Amino acid sequence: MLTYEEALALVQAQTPRPQVAKCPLAEAQGLVLARSVAARCDLPRFDHSAVDGYAVSLTLLANTFKLVGTSEAGRPFRGRIKSGEAVRILTGAAIPRGADAVIMQEQVTREDGHISVSQRPALGQHIRRRREEMQRGDVALPVGAALHPSGIGLLAALGHHEAMVYRRPTVGILTTGDELKAPGSRLAAGEIYESNGALLAALVRQNGAEARRLGIVIDKPAPLAAAIRRGMTSALLLISGGVSVGDRDYVRAACAACGVREIFWRVNIKPGMPLFFGKRGRTLIFGLPGNPVSVFATFEAFVKPALHHLMGMAWRDEYDTPAILDGALHVSTNRRTHFVRVSCQTGQTGDRGLIHVRPMGGQGSHHLRSLATADGWLRVNSDAIPQVGDLVQIKRVPA
Repeated sequence: MLTYEEALALVQAQTPRPQVAKCPLAEAQGLVLARSVAARCDLPRFDHSAVDGYAVSLTLLANTFKLVGTSEAGRPFRGRIKSGEAVRILTGAAIPRGADAVIMQEQVTREDGHISVSQRPALGQHIRRRREEMQRGDVALPVGAALHPSGIGLLAALGHHEAMVYRRPTVGILTTGDELKAPGSRLAAGEIYESNGALLAALVRQNGAEARRLGIVIDKPAPLAAAIRRGMTSALLLISGGVSVGDRDYVRAACAACGVREIFWRVNIKPGMPLFFGKRGRTLIFGLPGNPVSVFATFEAFVKPALHHLMGMAWRDEYDTPAILDGALHVSTNRRTHFVRVSCQTGQTGDRGLIHVRPMGGQGSHHLRSLATADGWLRVNSDAIPQVGDLVQIKRVPA
């Protein structure tokens, strides 16, 4: 049986290179630039005022200036101001020719077409200069930059309406089981509400990909194979349930019938041991166990790295937050790697500011409440189980 590290390495090796596409900025949030973006114009494009006030010429040593016009954003003053003259100016408006300072309106007394100031302004005061940030042709954002709202705003300010990015992958989500019914349905004896589809769709969207729900399929080979064929138009296909050794676990056989090449089945982890991973063409197929905690754990451990690679994102091991273990770990030795849900508390004085973690009650792969309320995860190898008081590395759950 593969170790966690061996299985992860195979997933990473089999994940294809990300695809490049042109994307409107309106749809690019969370995507990664596949090409650097150069400034199409200077930023700022022209000298403009940082405040509401008065643009003045300081050639004369005077504290009184004659008003000769107005400069508003998008409506600049067309003339040139002379020594001792001033133009009423609003924030963002172009600095008139001849002006060399802006006086805030709070520092001005206005009367009979003139303004008076009690303190002479400094040269260049409150003027934002052309090319202050960058000039046309400069690299605004480099290859590999993630497009967050601020970056999208920067590109729009430079005149771009689209960018070359790594394509947002689509992820097909298929759930299997005769006992599953959609939430809101009336349940008969032995039936349960299907939750893995909603869980996986939320995880996919949280990681910036597009979730494509394929519904629930019954535990029969033919319908399952037909659903898998539909799902293989996606970059990834996630199938929950039907991957173990039960009499009605048909996912492996159905994948083989659809031409999927099996890369591995079963990993020495808990929860999530009966994980299946295969590939057909560029499509990656993950057969996830049916229990919700196993679905979450295997998504985070194996699907998430593949998604990040497909989106051009650098992958890092997220178990990088140091913490002090406060409670005893009860993990079996029949699995090498365990993913343990923990609760976190702020450390006390003398703990170097480290948080304290305690394993949560209810570590079963069916325990949804502890999954929903966990603050973090601890990855444990059974050949080196940490003890109470030991320093450990955890993965925090995003707030």
